[in-house]
Amino acid sequence: MMTHSMKNLRLAMLFSLAYVCVDWLSFIHPMGQLNITPWNPPAAVQVLFLTWAGLLWAPWVFITIGFADWLIRDSVIFSSSVLIGNAILIGCYAIISYVLIKLMKGVPRLQNRVEVFKLSLVSVIGAAITAILYVGLQTLIGKLGKDDFLEASYRFFVGDLLGLIVVLPLALLFINPFRREQFKQMFLSYSFWLLFLGLLICEYLVFSLPIEMQMKYFFPLFFVVGLIGAAHSLPGSTFAAAVVQVPLVISFTQVGVLPSDLIDMQIVMFTLSMTGLLIGTVVDERLNTQEKLKETLQLVAAGELAGSLAHELHQPMSAINTYAESALLLSSIESKEVNQKNKDRLRQTLDQIIKESIRASEIVRGLRSFFIGGTSNIKEAEVERLVIDTVSQLENYAQKLSVQIKVEKLNEPVSVMVDITQVKTALGNLIKNAIESANSNGVVEVMFTLDKQQRIEISIFDTGKTLDTYESEIIFKPFYSDKKDGLGLGLSISKSLIENNDGSITYRSNPRKCFVVSLPTGNKIDV
Repeated sequence: MMTHSMKNLRLAMLFSLAYVCVDWLSFIHPMGQLNITPWNPPAAVQVLFLTWAGLLWAPWVFITIGFADWLIRDSVIFSSSVLIGNAILIGCYAIISYVLIKLMKGVPRLQNRVEVFKLSLVSVIGAAITAILYVGLQTLIGKLGKDDFLEASYRFFVGDLLGLIVVLPLALLFINPFRREQFKQMFLSYSFWLLFLGLLICEYLVFSLPIEMQMKYFFPLFFVVGLIGAAHSLPGSTFAAAVVQVPLVISFTQVGVLPSDLIDMQIVMFTLSMTGLLIGTVVDERLNTQEKLKETLQLVAAGELAGSLAHELHQPMSAINTYAESALLLSSIESKEVNQKNKDRLRQTLDQIIKESIRASEIVRGLRSFFIGGTSNIKEAEVERLVIDTVSQLENYAQKLSVQIKVEKLNEPVSVMVDITQVKTALGNLIKNAIESANSNGVVEVMFTLDKQQRIEISIFDTGKTLDTYESEIIFKPFYSDKKDGLGLGLSISKSLIENNDGSITYRSNPRKCFVVSLPTGNKIDV
């Protein structure tokens, strides 16, 4: 297994190779004895390496820069201007790396606009300070004339800034394993290659024009880079910006092209890169928001499931408790007093406990499958039987509140294809609410009608207070309740369950207060 030090050494060797190659490619339009160029991506390579490997590798960077100066620029590497100048560069780039790590609490990941803004701000300030210190020092020791200070500083600043803004974000994304997976998915996407082809066509059309016209027709590249950023977020926009940078620089290596023209185009390139970064970051944030929303909805669904189970299991568990107390009372009677009647009552009570236990189990199964996958166990069921079974489970509760329940009879059976547990749960909520809403000695009525669309309507009337306009609009919203101990989930859950069975629930106040459950059926009936 490769040791940690060997891995770092390989990384350092890779950095040196990459630095020399990038320095050679970007060595155009050198200015003065210092060979200052208007494009300096090696600055980004240094910052990236120091950020990734650590600031202790600064001496290695110093040696690499000296070697590149000797190999590419024919510089005397042991001269004071080269040694001191390179030391200033290493110090400035190390500070940029240190500030980025501190501001972003580690290697920058560019996850949001704040991090992109920090990277951009540090790049601008760092490039400006580096240019002033480096060029200023070389001016003081006589390697540059005083009259060249401003132009050299400006050229150095623009070169470093473009290197940092174009190359550094792309490299930071590529060393991130998660981002590498995004790059992989992007390169496997047909839409990316279609947009990339459009980018290459635009580049050819722009950079084949005369130099003086290229800036004028540069704007289509903004559009294509923006499209790639919108489609493939930050990896797409940073890659596209880097692709634009290469032919731009190559086109300015032609004979007769002035460095000032390249500087102007580099400023436009800076604007393009920042536009791509902004669009890509906004798309990234939207995707992250969608993921967080998905997670939040999953948590809401879990909470909704827990609340629903608590709400729906309250009634069968209360019934089980009541029946269990009755069974305990019957079983405690002395054996001499036990007769066949008491035995029958005990057996019936135990049967009720079993039925309520099965009902509770079905509620758990039905609600769990609904909230997790929205699935239903569809079976054929008679509407009247659904209502009668539901009412029978609430008769004792209605008697306690002195409320009478009346169920209208159908002239002939009407069948529906539904999840029986889900529909019975919804009907139970509505009838229970009607019982609680009805005044003492009140009446709850359940009636049936068939509408023109062959849908059976189950209307649940009660003699309670009619809802006002505001209440009727929000009554089906989750967590709305006018009860002190209510969770406000009953009607919301009922509505979701009925809609999951291709039905609907509505509230009507005229001519009488009622809740109407509508379910599809092909039967024609007379009621």
